[in-house]
Formats: sequence, C-alpha cells, structure tokens
Amino acid sequence: MRRRRILVDAGTYLLVGALAIMALFPFYWMLRTALTPIADAFSLHPVIWPRTVTAQNFVRVILSPTVPFLAYFRNSLIVSFATTALVVIAGAGGGYALARMRFRGANAFGIGLLLIQMFPPVVLIIPLFIVMAKLRLIDTYFGLVLALMTFNLPFATWLLRGYFLSLPRDLEDAGRIDGCGRFAVLFRIALPLAAPGVAAISTLAMVSAWNDFLFAFVLISSDAKKVLPTGLATYGQSNNDYTALFAMATLTTVPIVILFMIFQRYLVGGLAAGSVKA
Repeated sequence: MRRRRILVDAGTYLLVGALAIMALFPFYWMLRTALTPIADAFSLHPVIWPRTVTAQNFVRVILSPTVPFLAYFRNSLIVSFATTALVVIAGAGGGYALARMRFRGANAFGIGLLLIQMFPPVVLIIPLFIVMAKLRLIDTYFGLVLALMTFNLPFATWLLRGYFLSLPRDLEDAGRIDGCGRFAVLFRIALPLAAPGVAAISTLAMVSAWNDFLFAFVLISSDAKKVLPTGLATYGQSNNDYTALFAMATLTTVPIVILFMIFQRYLVGGLAAGSVKA
C-alpha cells in the first residue's frame, strides 16, 4: 500500500514537472534569444543553452533612438495605471452599493454584471468602435482606457460586492455614529478593510490592461500612442531582428512577473474572500 502511494506521488510529481517545463519553456526560449548575440541567434544549428551570453540586446533596445520601446512602455504605463485606478474607484462604489444599499432591481443588476462578463470582447469590438468614433475618442488614451475599463469593471464590482458582504456592519455603524457619511464610510472604513480584494482587482485590471492587444489594435492608430503589445507586433512585422524583439518581449514580461510576486498572496486571498458570499 505504501509502495503504491509512493509510485502515485512520484507519477504526480513527474507529470506536474513535465507540464511546468512545457509551460515555462517558451519563456526560457524568449530569454535565451534575448541574451544571445545576433550572429548566434540566426545560426542554423540552435542549441538549448547559448554559447555566449550578452546583455547588449537589452541595452540596444533601451538606448537606441530608432527603436521606440521606451515610448511603447510609457504608453502602456499610462493606460494600465489609468485603467486600474478607474476600475478600483468605480468597482468599489458599485460593489459597496450592491452590498449595502437596498434598491429595486439590485439582484437583477448583479446578475447582469455576470452576464456582461461572459461576452468575449471580440463580439463587442465593432459596436464599441462605432461608439468611440461618435464620441471622437478614437486614437486617444482616454478612449482605450474606457474600453478596457468597460470589460474589467463587472468582475471587479462583483468581487468587491462579495468582499463588502463579508465585513461586519458594526464598524460602519460606528463610523456613522461618529458623523461619517456614506462616502466617508466607504473610503475610510470599508475600503481599507477590503484591502486584499482591492489588491486582487488592481492586479487583475493591471495585467488585463498591460497585455491587451485587441482594443489597442482597433482603437489606437498612430505610432506615437501605441502600447507594448501592438508596438511589438508592428516592430516584428517590419524587422527581422529577433534578438531585439525578444529583448523587448522580456522587458515587457518582467513588470507583470514582479507584480504577481508582490501581490500573489493578496490575489489568492482576495479572490477567495470575494467569492464567499453571494
């Protein structure tokens, strides 16, 4: 019996290890190509581990006046931080209203949020483009932020609703006795107590905005306002310098990896706590 358990555990670890290698190998190859000299990168006999390792490709894409990586990076930062801030503010207000305020149609509104989340963005991209065109928001940061906010807000609102439902009302009642209004209770009492949930939706919104390609490709047309996903795609189509392309891809991945390393415990805790009460 014990031998059988050891074999099952060993097989499980081997399977998980093989799946982990398969999942991580593309990232390793990206980093390997980014650290490879140009001559070795175009070799007809590639090797798993590069014979020579260099950081020149990273220096080249950062300092080169002809590679607009820093402009793409700046644009992604602007769009991602603006989207995250708006999602947190609007999601906190909507989630608190659904959790604490009683009004007609509250349950239907909550279910509608979940239904909206089920629609894939590609289905609504044409109507969204028409709306943005009528509002003259095509090729603007604000138009892209609004589009990203639209598809991140329903889940954020629903998650924070569940988190606010798990908080004791006594603390909010004490705040009202001390003279706090509805917004003061939300921002001074409820929101700090829901910090894990806020960290979770902030991380998810940041990652979604940072990695978005579809909305940025449709709504942004000028090269000066392109974000990293569309900028790298444009560079890859017009250049065959794969070492520079993979160096930019590596630098694009690093902020998200660091973000997950910092907020992973808040992310897991926030998602679990936000799904306790319906």
